[in-house]
Amino acid sequence: MSGSHVPSACGPFSALTPSMWPQEILAKYTQKEESVEQPEFYDEFGFRVDKEDGADPSPSRLPAMVLRALAWLYPEIGYCQGTGMVAACLLLFLEEEDAFWMMCAIIEDLLPASYFSTTLLGVQTDQRVLRHLIVQYLPRLDKLLQEHDIELSLITLHWFLTAFASVVHIKLLLRLWDLFFYEGSLVLFQATLGMLRLKEEELIQSENSASIFNTLSDIPSQMDDAELLLGEAMRLAGSLTDMAVETQRRKHLAYLIADQGQLLGTSATTNLSQVVRRRTQRRKSGLTSLLFGVDDLEALKAKNIKQTELVADLREAILRVARHFQCTDPKNCSVELTPDYSMESHQRDHENYVACSRSHRRRAKALLDFERHDDDELGFRKNDIITIVSQKDEHCWVGELNGLRGWFPAKFVEVLDERSKEYSVAGDDAVTEAVTDLVRGTLCPALKALFEHGLKKPSLLGGACHPWLFIEEAAGREVERDFDSVYSRLVLCKTYRLDEDGKVLTPEELLYRAVQSVNVTHDAAHAQMDVKLRSLICVGLNEQVLHLWLEVLCSSLPTVEKWYQPWSFLRSPGWVQIKCELRVLCCFAFSLSQDWELPVKREEEKKPLKEGVQDMLVKHHLFSWDIDG
Repeated sequence: MSGSHVPSACGPFSALTPSMWPQEILAKYTQKEESVEQPEFYDEFGFRVDKEDGADPSPSRLPAMVLRALAWLYPEIGYCQGTGMVAACLLLFLEEEDAFWMMCAIIEDLLPASYFSTTLLGVQTDQRVLRHLIVQYLPRLDKLLQEHDIELSLITLHWFLTAFASVVHIKLLLRLWDLFFYEGSLVLFQATLGMLRLKEEELIQSENSASIFNTLSDIPSQMDDAELLLGEAMRLAGSLTDMAVETQRRKHLAYLIADQGQLLGTSATTNLSQVVRRRTQRRKSGLTSLLFGVDDLEALKAKNIKQTELVADLREAILRVARHFQCTDPKNCSVELTPDYSMESHQRDHENYVACSRSHRRRAKALLDFERHDDDELGFRKNDIITIVSQKDEHCWVGELNGLRGWFPAKFVEVLDERSKEYSVAGDDAVTEAVTDLVRGTLCPALKALFEHGLKKPSLLGGACHPWLFIEEAAGREVERDFDSVYSRLVLCKTYRLDEDGKVLTPEELLYRAVQSVNVTHDAAHAQMDVKLRSLICVGLNEQVLHLWLEVLCSSLPTVEKWYQPWSFLRSPGWVQIKCELRVLCCFAFSLSQDWELPVKREEEKKPLKEGVQDMLVKHHLFSWDIDG
């Protein structure tokens, strides 16, 4: 190899820097063989053959030289069939040294980590992202694949692994690679979607699964018009952005690792440890260093041990809460306490969330004792559960209790939220004080420890940022993209109580509303951020969305990267395991007070109840009540 060609340090690929130039390594493979025995011969893909093919053996050895250099530079990758195909195509147009550095750029810059590793996690993740994009851009094709139970990744994985080098004509490959080297891996998704769109009608008209599978396999070889393909790809998926793809990659990578039962940190998913060590570290600005300090190297070394301890503590806290429900309320004994780590469980989360609705009569819990004086009154004691029959009047309702029907003051009861659950005394902190200790005293500290793991420390202020500040920013960022629409729904829900019979708001909107509600009530009482965090967790338990809120927070990548170190739990795929653990809690019915830790003024608490009774008595004497109404 020639030593006169030095890639520019300011070029488009960070891999092509002089500091990373392994001249000694590459020179080792250019030396002549000392042995006088029969020389070895290789084909264009780096495989050893018995005899020479052609007059000059040197060109046939070029792929092997590039692949051997790559295997030395990236020992975790070794040899992968995909790298052989790509290197062979590059060598048709480039010198071996240029081809080697182009391969480095592809591995390090253009494709995600672990694309060519033994686990193939990177390319497997991209197959799941592609499947998600097909649902979004090609719904008819998605329905067809589901009906015939066809696993698309069996066909398209090789397309991505070789960047189309093994499946399309060389003329089309050059056009695709022009875009690939300029725009990155986004082109792989756009081109694949374009191919599928061009053959969508033919696929839909196929008679059976075998015909569909064969048609899908033959699609790349039938693409001969580059302008037609690229035009269709841009029309269909031209709006697709790198941020959208990266968000889906992170989510599906986490699902993939959780599905395999692994708990890995961010560094464990990257098989480029040598390259990472050789890359120049980006220096932090002075302001960033002052505000957020420097990385804690000791914490980085012990992150796996710390993460295991955090998961164990959280798991123990969840089991204690679950055992409390099963001991206090026997109807909870059948609840499965083993977390579901399957991929399907994440798909069912949102389906279960939106499918819930009130399937029985509305019920209310008595806040005070109400003594029965007349036959048309309904007497009850504090904490009795009353079935509401009529709410036509805002002051006096009609209800049933123990077979008796009558009217009662509306302000003497609190309507229960039973949209997707059945009320349980075990989860009511007004009835069972033990649940308060378990949630606010055991579960909340375990969750807070998770949110504090890897939180960047502002050395200027001398202390760690609180997780509540991160939650506030993440919740606001998730709704700011369509704030006007979100604000309108929040106002309508509050004014007309649209969410009393079903879940109208999305988990993101519900999180935003809960954060704002906690801030309003707790700021008036000058409550600390620890109290706010515990109250927000209680709201999430009441709404049975605590696990979905964690997904919302961890999916807000810019906010997570701003507030957390790279080795933190929330920036690792391990957060999916936490989500699965928290999902167990949505099987229990909580009725926790958001303001339990706030100081209560007893006189103001009783005043509206007295006023309500006075209004009720006036109406009772002026009008006749239709109990059967």
